[in-house]
Amino acid sequence: MEKEILETITQRLDRLEKIVAELDQKLSLIVEEVATDVPMDPETRAKMRGAEALKNSKRDAHITEKILDELFEKLGIPPDFDPGTIEDLRESMRQHGIRAEDNEFSRAIIEEREK
Repeated sequence: MEKEILETITQRLDRLEKIVAELDQKLSLIVEEVATDVPMDPETRAKMRGAEALKNSKRDAHITEKILDELFEKLGIPPDFDPGTIEDLRESMRQHGIRAEDNEFSRAIIEEREK
C-alpha cells in the first residue's frame, strides 16, 4: 500500500514538475517579448535574473515543503518530527555497531569526500 502511495506521489510530482517547467518557459518568453523594448545594461539585466531566480527558489521551496508535508502525513510521520542532525545519525549508527567503512558504497563516498 505504501509503495503504491509513493508511486502515485512520484508520478504526480513528475507531472507537476513538467507543468511548472512549461509555465516557467512560457512566462520567460512573454517576459522577454515585453522586456526587449526596455534598454538595459548588463548589470541591471543580471540583477533582474538574480531576483527572478530567488523568487523561483522560494516558490519551489514552498511547493517542495507542501509535497513533503502531504507525503509525511500519508506515511504517518507526525508534522513535528525532527530527524536530527547528520552528526546525531552518525553517532547513533556508531553506537549500534554500524561502520561506514564496512559498506562499499559508503567507502566510495568517504574516498570522494577526502579528495
